[in-house]
Amino acid sequence: MDTPQDVATCREIIEKSKDILIVTHEHPTADSVGSSLALLLGLTSLGKKVTVVCPDPITVELSNFIGVNKIVSSLSKQNFTISLDYVEGSIEKVSYNIEGEKFNLVIEPRPGFPPFAQEKVHYAYTSTPCDLIISVDTIHLGGLKRIYENEKELFASKQVLNIDRHPNNARYGTINFIETKITTVELVVKLLDTLGVTFSEDIATNVLNSLFEGTGNFSHPQVSPSTFELAARCMSAGGKKFRSHIGDVHVDVNNPILQNDAPSPGQETLLTDEQGDIGTHEHKEADLPVSQQITRTPDDWLKPKIFKSSGHLL
Repeated sequence: MDTPQDVATCREIIEKSKDILIVTHEHPTADSVGSSLALLLGLTSLGKKVTVVCPDPITVELSNFIGVNKIVSSLSKQNFTISLDYVEGSIEKVSYNIEGEKFNLVIEPRPGFPPFAQEKVHYAYTSTPCDLIISVDTIHLGGLKRIYENEKELFASKQVLNIDRHPNNARYGTINFIETKITTVELVVKLLDTLGVTFSEDIATNVLNSLFEGTGNFSHPQVSPSTFELAARCMSAGGKKFRSHIGDVHVDVNNPILQNDAPSPGQETLLTDEQGDIGTHEHKEADLPVSQQITRTPDDWLKPKIFKSSGHLL
Protein backbone atom coordinates (compact mmCIF):
# COMPACT_ATOMS: atom_id res chain seq x y z
CA MET A 1 0.00 0.00 0.00
CA ASP A 2 1.23 3.49 -0.78
CA THR A 3 2.15 5.83 2.04
CA PRO A 4 2.49 9.64 2.19
CA GLN A 5 6.26 9.09 1.93
CA ASP A 6 5.79 7.14 -1.32
CA VAL A 7 3.69 9.93 -2.81
CA ALA A 8 6.16 12.59 -1.70
CA THR A 9 9.08 10.67 -3.22
CA CYS A 10 7.24 10.27 -6.52
CA ARG A 11 6.48 13.97 -6.59
CA GLU A 12 10.10 14.85 -5.87
CA ILE A 13 11.62 12.82 -8.70
CA ILE A 14 8.98 13.97 -11.20
CA GLU A 15 9.50 17.62 -10.31
CA LYS A 16 13.24 17.21 -10.96
CA SER A 17 12.71 15.57 -14.36
CA LYS A 18 12.24 17.46 -17.63
CA ASP A 19 12.10 14.60 -20.17
CA ILE A 20 9.86 11.72 -19.05
CA LEU A 21 9.28 8.38 -20.76
CA ILE A 22 5.98 6.59 -19.96
CA VAL A 23 5.88 2.89 -20.84
CA THR A 24 3.04 0.39 -20.55
CA HIS A 25 2.59 -3.31 -21.26
CA GLU A 26 1.75 -5.34 -24.37
CA HIS A 27 -1.93 -6.08 -25.12
CA PRO A 28 -3.05 -2.62 -23.93
CA THR A 29 -6.18 -2.28 -21.80
CA ALA A 30 -8.44 0.63 -20.89
CA ASP A 31 -6.74 0.91 -17.50
CA SER A 32 -3.22 0.94 -18.96
CA VAL A 33 -4.01 3.32 -21.83
CA GLY A 34 -6.32 5.63 -19.86
CA SER A 35 -3.81 5.82 -17.00
CA SER A 36 -0.86 6.51 -19.30
CA LEU A 37 -2.69 9.22 -21.23
CA ALA A 38 -4.09 10.90 -18.10
CA LEU A 39 -0.49 11.01 -16.88
CA LEU A 40 0.70 12.35 -20.25
CA LEU A 41 -1.84 15.20 -20.17
CA GLY A 42 -1.09 16.02 -16.56
CA LEU A 43 2.69 16.07 -16.89
CA THR A 44 2.55 18.02 -20.15
CA SER A 45 0.47 20.69 -18.39
CA LEU A 46 3.39 21.08 -15.97
CA GLY A 47 5.77 21.81 -18.83
CA LYS A 48 7.33 18.34 -19.01
CA LYS A 49 8.38 16.74 -22.28
CA VAL A 50 6.62 13.36 -22.31
CA THR A 51 6.78 10.31 -24.59
CA VAL A 52 4.35 7.38 -24.24
CA VAL A 53 5.32 3.97 -25.61
CA CYS A 54 3.36 0.70 -25.85
CA PRO A 55 4.82 -2.33 -27.69
CA ASP A 56 1.48 -3.29 -29.29
CA PRO A 57 -0.80 -1.19 -31.55
CA ILE A 58 -3.79 0.47 -29.90
CA THR A 59 -6.99 -1.43 -30.70
CA VAL A 60 -10.21 0.17 -31.96
CA GLU A 61 -12.06 0.05 -28.64
CA LEU A 62 -9.30 2.16 -27.05
CA SER A 63 -9.07 4.73 -29.84
CA ASN A 64 -11.32 7.33 -28.17
CA PHE A 65 -8.93 8.12 -25.34
CA ILE A 66 -7.68 11.70 -25.48
CA GLY A 67 -4.09 11.80 -26.74
CA VAL A 68 -4.08 8.23 -28.08
CA ASN A 69 -2.39 9.49 -31.27
CA LYS A 70 0.65 10.37 -29.15
CA ILE A 71 1.37 6.74 -28.26
CA VAL A 72 4.26 5.22 -30.23
CA SER A 73 5.23 1.55 -30.50
CA SER A 74 9.01 1.96 -30.34
CA LEU A 75 11.73 4.41 -29.37
CA SER A 76 13.31 5.90 -32.44
CA LYS A 77 17.11 6.02 -32.42
CA GLN A 78 17.77 9.34 -34.11
CA ASN A 79 20.58 10.77 -31.99
CA PHE A 80 24.02 10.32 -33.54
CA THR A 81 26.49 9.79 -30.71
CA ILE A 82 30.26 10.09 -30.98
CA SER A 83 32.16 8.34 -28.19
CA LEU A 84 35.88 8.62 -27.36
CA ASP A 85 38.05 6.45 -25.17
CA TYR A 86 38.64 8.94 -22.41
CA VAL A 87 41.31 9.40 -19.75
CA GLU A 88 40.41 11.68 -16.83
CA GLY A 89 41.76 15.21 -17.44
CA SER A 90 42.92 14.54 -21.00
CA ILE A 91 40.59 17.08 -22.72
CA GLU A 92 41.44 20.78 -22.68
CA LYS A 93 38.50 22.05 -24.74
CA VAL A 94 35.63 20.87 -26.96
CA SER A 95 34.22 23.15 -29.66
CA TYR A 96 32.59 22.98 -33.06
CA ASN A 97 32.42 24.99 -36.25
CA ILE A 98 30.53 24.77 -39.52
CA GLU A 99 32.28 25.05 -42.86
CA GLY A 100 29.83 25.07 -45.74
CA GLU A 101 27.92 21.79 -45.44
CA LYS A 102 30.28 20.26 -42.91
CA PHE A 103 29.93 20.18 -39.14
CA ASN A 104 33.30 19.93 -37.41
CA LEU A 105 33.64 18.79 -33.81
CA VAL A 106 36.99 19.93 -32.42
CA ILE A 107 38.53 18.19 -29.39
CA GLU A 108 41.70 19.78 -28.06
CA PRO A 109 43.85 17.52 -25.85
CA ARG A 110 45.34 18.90 -22.66
CA PRO A 111 49.13 19.45 -22.77
CA GLY A 112 50.99 16.35 -21.64
CA PHE A 113 48.36 13.95 -23.01
CA PRO A 114 48.60 12.22 -26.40
CA PRO A 115 46.20 13.30 -29.17
CA PHE A 116 43.12 11.20 -29.81
CA ALA A 117 43.51 8.41 -32.36
CA GLN A 118 40.89 7.46 -34.95
CA GLU A 119 40.70 3.89 -33.63
CA LYS A 120 39.53 5.27 -30.26
CA VAL A 121 36.51 6.99 -31.78
CA HIS A 122 33.13 5.16 -31.82
CA TYR A 123 29.81 6.02 -33.46
CA ALA A 124 26.27 4.93 -32.60
CA TYR A 125 22.64 5.92 -32.90
CA THR A 126 20.92 6.27 -29.53
CA SER A 127 17.35 6.83 -28.35
CA THR A 128 16.06 10.20 -27.26
CA PRO A 129 17.39 10.74 -23.75
CA CYS A 130 15.07 10.93 -20.76
CA ASP A 131 15.46 11.85 -17.10
CA LEU A 132 12.87 9.43 -15.74
CA ILE A 133 10.98 6.30 -16.84
CA ILE A 134 7.44 5.78 -15.53
CA SER A 135 6.09 2.26 -15.97
CA VAL A 136 2.29 2.07 -15.87
CA ASP A 137 0.15 -1.00 -15.04
CA THR A 138 3.02 -3.36 -15.88
CA ILE A 139 3.75 -6.42 -13.72
CA HIS A 140 7.33 -6.95 -14.89
CA LEU A 141 9.71 -5.44 -17.42
CA GLY A 142 9.28 -8.45 -19.72
CA GLY A 143 5.74 -7.22 -20.38
CA LEU A 144 7.26 -4.28 -22.25
CA LYS A 145 8.66 -6.68 -24.86
CA ARG A 146 11.01 -5.01 -27.36
CA ILE A 147 10.79 -1.64 -25.58
CA TYR A 148 12.77 -3.12 -22.72
CA GLU A 149 14.73 -5.70 -24.72
CA ASN A 150 16.15 -3.02 -27.04
CA GLU A 151 16.76 -0.46 -24.29
CA LYS A 152 18.10 -2.43 -21.32
CA GLU A 153 20.96 0.04 -20.86
CA LEU A 154 18.50 2.92 -20.72
CA PHE A 155 16.39 1.19 -18.07
CA ALA A 156 19.51 0.32 -16.07
CA SER A 157 20.81 3.88 -16.12
CA LYS A 158 17.59 5.78 -15.28
CA GLN A 159 15.26 5.92 -12.31
CA VAL A 160 12.12 3.86 -12.88
CA LEU A 161 8.84 4.81 -11.20
CA ASN A 162 6.68 1.67 -11.13
CA ILE A 163 2.93 2.47 -10.86
CA ASP A 164 0.72 -0.60 -10.69
CA ARG A 165 -2.23 -2.38 -9.04
CA HIS A 166 -1.28 -6.05 -9.50
CA PRO A 167 -0.46 -8.05 -6.33
CA ASN A 168 2.17 -10.08 -8.23
CA ASN A 169 4.09 -7.02 -9.40
CA ALA A 170 7.84 -7.77 -9.48
CA ARG A 171 8.68 -4.43 -7.79
CA TYR A 172 11.39 -3.72 -10.32
CA GLY A 173 11.28 0.06 -9.96
CA THR A 174 13.63 2.42 -8.24
CA ILE A 175 10.38 3.52 -6.62
CA ASN A 176 7.37 1.19 -6.47
CA PHE A 177 4.05 3.03 -6.15
CA ILE A 178 1.71 0.04 -5.82
CA GLU A 179 -1.78 -0.42 -4.39
CA THR A 180 -3.62 -3.69 -5.05
CA LYS A 181 -7.13 -2.71 -3.99
CA ILE A 182 -7.71 0.08 -6.51
CA THR A 183 -7.26 0.55 -10.25
CA THR A 184 -4.04 1.90 -11.71
CA VAL A 185 -5.81 5.04 -12.89
CA GLU A 186 -6.81 5.82 -9.30
CA LEU A 187 -3.12 5.67 -8.37
CA VAL A 188 -2.31 8.01 -11.24
CA VAL A 189 -4.91 10.49 -10.00
CA LYS A 190 -3.31 10.42 -6.54
CA LEU A 191 -0.01 11.28 -8.16
CA LEU A 192 -1.48 14.06 -10.32
CA ASP A 193 -3.19 15.55 -7.28
CA THR A 194 0.01 15.67 -5.26
CA LEU A 195 1.72 17.35 -8.23
CA GLY A 196 -0.97 20.03 -8.26
CA VAL A 197 -2.23 19.17 -11.75
CA THR A 198 -5.49 20.86 -12.75
CA PHE A 199 -8.18 18.21 -13.37
CA SER A 200 -9.08 19.21 -16.93
CA GLU A 201 -11.98 17.91 -19.01
CA ASP A 202 -9.61 15.77 -21.11
CA ILE A 203 -7.94 14.22 -18.06
CA ALA A 204 -11.38 13.64 -16.52
CA THR A 205 -12.60 11.89 -19.69
CA ASN A 206 -9.61 9.53 -19.76
CA VAL A 207 -9.91 8.77 -16.04
CA LEU A 208 -13.69 8.22 -16.20
CA ASN A 209 -13.53 5.73 -19.05
CA SER A 210 -10.56 3.94 -17.56
CA LEU A 211 -12.57 3.60 -14.34
CA PHE A 212 -15.60 2.17 -16.14
CA GLU A 213 -13.60 -0.47 -17.98
CA GLY A 214 -11.07 -1.18 -15.24
CA THR A 215 -13.80 -1.95 -12.69
CA GLY A 216 -16.20 -3.78 -15.02
CA ASN A 217 -18.69 -0.91 -14.79
CA PHE A 218 -18.08 -0.67 -11.03
CA SER A 219 -18.85 -4.35 -10.45
CA HIS A 220 -15.44 -5.58 -9.22
CA PRO A 221 -14.86 -6.34 -5.53
CA GLN A 222 -12.19 -3.64 -5.16
CA VAL A 223 -14.70 -0.88 -5.97
CA SER A 224 -15.03 1.41 -2.96
CA PRO A 225 -16.89 4.65 -2.13
CA SER A 226 -13.77 6.56 -3.27
CA THR A 227 -14.11 4.96 -6.73
CA PHE A 228 -17.59 6.43 -7.12
CA GLU A 229 -16.38 9.74 -5.70
CA LEU A 230 -13.66 9.87 -8.37
CA ALA A 231 -16.23 9.09 -11.09
CA ALA A 232 -18.42 11.92 -9.80
CA ARG A 233 -15.42 14.23 -9.76
CA CYS A 234 -14.68 13.33 -13.39
CA MET A 235 -18.25 14.11 -14.44
CA SER A 236 -18.20 17.40 -12.53
CA ALA A 237 -15.03 18.33 -14.43
CA GLY A 238 -16.75 17.64 -17.77
CA GLY A 239 -15.56 14.08 -18.34
CA LYS A 240 -17.53 12.21 -21.03
CA LYS A 241 -18.29 8.50 -21.26
CA PHE A 242 -17.26 6.97 -24.58
CA ARG A 243 -19.81 5.19 -26.71
CA SER A 244 -18.84 1.54 -26.73
CA HIS A 245 -17.55 0.02 -29.97
CA ILE A 246 -18.40 -3.48 -28.80
CA GLY A 247 -21.74 -4.90 -27.78
CA ASP A 248 -23.96 -2.29 -29.45
CA VAL A 249 -27.14 -3.89 -30.77
CA HIS A 250 -28.76 -2.45 -33.90
CA VAL A 251 -32.34 -3.55 -34.61
CA ASP A 252 -34.08 -2.99 -37.93
CA VAL A 253 -37.67 -2.33 -36.88
CA ASN A 254 -38.80 -2.60 -40.51
CA ASN A 255 -37.60 -6.18 -40.75
CA PRO A 256 -40.73 -8.26 -41.49
CA ILE A 257 -39.29 -11.10 -39.40
CA LEU A 258 -39.80 -8.97 -36.28
CA GLN A 259 -43.39 -8.12 -37.26
CA ASN A 260 -44.72 -11.68 -37.56
CA ASP A 261 -47.07 -13.12 -35.00
CA ALA A 262 -45.57 -15.58 -32.56
CA PRO A 263 -45.77 -19.11 -33.98
CA SER A 264 -47.97 -21.73 -32.48
CA PRO A 265 -46.62 -25.21 -31.69
CA GLY A 266 -45.69 -27.10 -34.85
CA GLN A 267 -45.21 -23.91 -36.90
CA GLU A 268 -41.93 -22.42 -38.09
CA THR A 269 -39.83 -20.67 -35.45
CA LEU A 270 -36.71 -18.59 -36.08
CA LEU A 271 -33.57 -20.26 -34.77
CA THR A 272 -30.09 -19.01 -34.18
CA ASP A 273 -27.13 -21.32 -34.69
CA GLU A 274 -23.85 -21.23 -32.78
CA GLN A 275 -22.55 -18.47 -35.05
CA GLY A 276 -25.63 -16.33 -34.49
CA ASP A 277 -27.07 -16.90 -37.98
CA ILE A 278 -30.84 -16.98 -38.29
CA GLY A 279 -32.76 -19.65 -40.17
CA THR A 280 -36.13 -21.43 -40.15
CA HIS A 281 -36.72 -25.03 -39.14
CA GLU A 282 -39.77 -27.21 -38.74
CA HIS A 283 -40.08 -28.40 -35.17
CA LYS A 284 -42.30 -28.81 -32.19
CA GLU A 285 -42.01 -26.01 -29.66
CA ALA A 286 -41.11 -28.38 -26.82
CA ASP A 287 -38.05 -29.60 -28.79
CA LEU A 288 -36.39 -26.16 -28.86
CA PRO A 289 -33.86 -25.00 -26.27
CA VAL A 290 -35.06 -21.67 -24.88
CA SER A 291 -31.72 -20.03 -25.76
CA GLN A 292 -32.36 -20.71 -29.46
CA GLN A 293 -35.81 -19.15 -29.67
CA ILE A 294 -36.45 -15.52 -30.51
CA THR A 295 -39.19 -14.27 -28.20
CA ARG A 296 -41.76 -11.96 -29.83
CA THR A 297 -43.80 -9.39 -27.98
CA PRO A 298 -47.45 -10.51 -27.48
CA ASP A 299 -50.07 -8.55 -29.43
CA ASP A 300 -51.86 -7.44 -26.26
CA TRP A 301 -48.83 -6.23 -24.32
CA LEU A 302 -50.03 -2.59 -24.44
CA LYS A 303 -53.56 -3.41 -23.22
CA PRO A 304 -54.33 -2.66 -19.53
CA LYS A 305 -54.49 -5.69 -17.28
CA ILE A 306 -56.20 -6.27 -13.92
CA PHE A 307 -54.43 -8.40 -11.34
CA LYS A 308 -56.43 -9.82 -8.44
CA SER A 309 -54.92 -10.53 -5.08
CA SER A 310 -55.08 -14.10 -3.83
CA GLY A 311 -55.45 -12.83 -0.27
CA HIS A 312 -58.17 -10.90 1.51
CA LEU A 313 -58.17 -7.13 1.51
CA LEU A 314 -58.92 -5.47 4.88
